[in-house]
Amino acid sequence: MINLLLGLFGGVGLFLLGMTLLTDGLRSFAGDSLRKALLRFTGQPIKAFFSGTLATAVVQASSATTIAMIGFVSAGLLTFPRALGAVLGASLGSTGTGWLVALFGLN
Repeated sequence: MINLLLGLFGGVGLFLLGMTLLTDGLRSFAGDSLRKALLRFTGQPIKAFFSGTLATAVVQASSATTIAMIGFVSAGLLTFPRALGAVLGASLGSTGTGWLVALFGLN
């Protein structure tokens, strides 16, 4: 039982450390052009939804899109309501790639 709890707390601690490092990296890397691009692609809820769908379809991982949005919000580059549309679109993007494989096959 103790090993299970230590593993759980260790995993949560590593996740939080990673998110802190991601946030600090985004703050130092982000310029005005990145902020403007994020605001342009997430300006309206429907644009944020489709941007999240497209980003997830490209990288084929909704978790990557979600973690990037969390990092952008933590770094202050994006507001939570704008990021929420992209995260919801990420769910559609991950299922959309599965549908494309089902429709067209792997040939």
